[in-house]
Amino acid sequence: MKLPALIQMLASSPVFSTVGREGLSSLLEGVSLVRLDSGQHLFRLGDKAAHFFLVQSGSVELYRPSYTGEHKVFRNMEAGDLLAETAMFVEPCRYPLSARASVASSLYRLPRSRLLDLCRASPDFSMAMLEGMAIRISQSLNRIDLLTIGNSAQRLVAYLVDLYVQQRSAWLTLPASHSVLARQLNITPETFSRQLSAFRRGGFIGGRNPELVLLDLDGLCRSVELPPPNAPFDSADPMDHLGSSLFDCCNYARQRLGK
Repeated sequence: MKLPALIQMLASSPVFSTVGREGLSSLLEGVSLVRLDSGQHLFRLGDKAAHFFLVQSGSVELYRPSYTGEHKVFRNMEAGDLLAETAMFVEPCRYPLSARASVASSLYRLPRSRLLDLCRASPDFSMAMLEGMAIRISQSLNRIDLLTIGNSAQRLVAYLVDLYVQQRSAWLTLPASHSVLARQLNITPETFSRQLSAFRRGGFIGGRNPELVLLDLDGLCRSVELPPPNAPFDSADPMDHLGSSLFDCCNYARQRLGK
């Protein structure tokens, strides 16, 4: 295992940028590599949580079983993503979601105890963690607000508008499949598809999955009786929006391999 490269990966994250090389080295004491086959679980909801993870390669799906037997997918974690680090601060510490590999994947497993020791030793790092958690709380309130919008068409349009503001482009890259987004928005996949088709026929959107282009944003908003966005991109703030995924949770520090 190449620890210098792993230290560099962590140092590239905003939350770990305040930690010196010595601190990162102590964080990685006891690190190990976990390899998963496609469909294999990393952990399940309610399991005792003694580790957090950094995805080296592949893709890991975070989900929670529903009472109907279906799985609500919260997001897919990819290479460079930290996984479950925010769950490490709860006592008793248990994973709030299940995680399984979507494809063959490998992850670095880091001890919870080392993360807590680093927080005790570095006030700057602790403040960075608290700031990230505060942003996630604000984004969670925005997501609750989105999910209480009266009808499914309005929820879908509000979500597309948020992607538009986040990605700073009328060309939107959807972060998940239509079926996953439908469940996250509490819309049936059939209704989700019908509404997208209706928006296409109305000339409001174009493109093909996983990309959509907003052809008439104001018209799209008016069609579902929502006001169009009026905040310019350069004044957008992370806490004003939903985050990089509709249901970000258990993590907020994201890096990308090779960057």
